[in-house]
Amino acid sequence: MLLLALAIAPGIAICLFIYSLNKYGKGSLSTLVASFVLGMAATVPPLLLQTLSGDVRDDPSHHSILSYAWYAFIIVALSEEGSKFLVLRWYAYPKRSFNEPFDGIVYAVMIGMGFATVENIEYVRQFGLETGISRFFLAVPAHGSFAVLMGYHVGWAKFEPERSARLMWKGLLIAVGLHGSFDFFLFLQQNRAVTQYVSTGILSFGAFASFYIAVRMALTAIRMHRRMEEDEEEIYQEEKELSREKGSSGGKGSSGKERSSGGKEFSGRDRNKGNLEGGDVDQNTNFE
Repeated sequence: MLLLALAIAPGIAICLFIYSLNKYGKGSLSTLVASFVLGMAATVPPLLLQTLSGDVRDDPSHHSILSYAWYAFIIVALSEEGSKFLVLRWYAYPKRSFNEPFDGIVYAVMIGMGFATVENIEYVRQFGLETGISRFFLAVPAHGSFAVLMGYHVGWAKFEPERSARLMWKGLLIAVGLHGSFDFFLFLQQNRAVTQYVSTGILSFGAFASFYIAVRMALTAIRMHRRMEEDEEEIYQEEKELSREKGSSGGKGSSGKERSSGGKEFSGRDRNKGNLEGGDVDQNTNFE
């Protein structure tokens, strides 16, 4: 029971954390739960592909570094992030409750944590408490970070239709690149031909660096979204006050945004404070 709780707890905690950050539109609870469950189901296609392709770690001495790169970036990272992306794109994206850019992050994280929870349960079942603890602090937060970065771009894609394809591909490729890099350095630690020349400490540092970059980029994306929401709220309140001064009544300002207990519709207003232009990151903005 302890091991099961250890496997499930980090994914649920990350879901609740991201959900709590969604200040306005909380979304449909049934859609959020369904996204999590579909994320769990999304583990099946990558598992089949990885089983059919064979695991380079089963016979590390007979595989080159290029084989490890192919396995880490294509067989593992692309299949897993691609499977999660398909759920996000074809299930959550068309929903009416997906009505502002931050919803992309929320639904992507629900899907990603469903995926990570199934994966975590299996790893903990096979390898025990020590693996569960290490994954609690590394693998599951890494999956969460990949999901945030994918969801950040997919969220903006819905409100920038002329650039939606580019934004979606960008989000997917960033997630695949960081996921593949993280796994690549971890996998290489099991290849003696590599560890003869490169210490496991250096390889561990490479994996941790990939993890660190992903987490920092994810936190920056969340922070930019929250800053923009605060700007939107400030503008809304100013326009509401102006309408009152003009003798207008009701809860709708001149911007046409609506606020209600059920959330808000994204107004599509350009925000400058977050250095975002049309849902993409400005060239002068660095994820920190």
